Amino acid sequence: MLFVWITSAQTAPELRDELIRMRDRDQEVRNVCAIGTADDQIKCLNKTADEVDRPNTKRLNEIFAAHGFPTVALIGYEGVKAFILLMQHSADVELRKKSEKGMERLFKAKVISPNEYTNFVDRLRVHQGKLQIYGANFETKDGKLVMSPVEDPKNLDKRRKKIGLPSIAEYAKMLGEVYKLEVVVPNQ
Repeated sequence: MLFVWITSAQTAPELRDELIRMRDRDQEVRNVCAIGTADDQIKCLNKTADEVDRPNTKRLNEIFAAHGFPTVALIGYEGVKAFILLMQHSADVELRKKSEKGMERLFKAKVISPNEYTNFVDRLRVHQGKLQIYGANFETKDGKLVMSPVEDPKNLDKRRKKIGLPSIAEYAKMLGEVYKLEVVVPNQ
């Protein structure tokens, strides 16, 4: 049943195509940023925020104003995934807050993965000055990736397992391999 829903015709294929082009550019510049020292990566990501993320955020807000949180019926599975990825790279907390119910619906319908959902939840919480729940958000500090403070750290792995994520140790190892940086999970 989900397969039929995901592959059904979209009512805005041109919007889907636009979001996919935006996503491809976003990923292209971010792949370049993943090379070099932590300082090199930070400088590259700051430049990306100015040149790519800000214009993308403006467009995402226009899309949201016109259509609400995009649905699979509107822009297809790949279009929705592109919107989510671009939103994750936006610093616009209001856009994230407006998207909470849509993200929750997508997660419950199994359109997005636990990783996509928990990244969204934790980044929103961190940007609101709250403790994260799943340990998905890491920040660069002193050339290392450091996990942002987390609520109830003793039960972090239980929460991660319950929602379908690997342990925080496994996740930290994967981050280290991807970014070629030391990853720190503080004792909180």
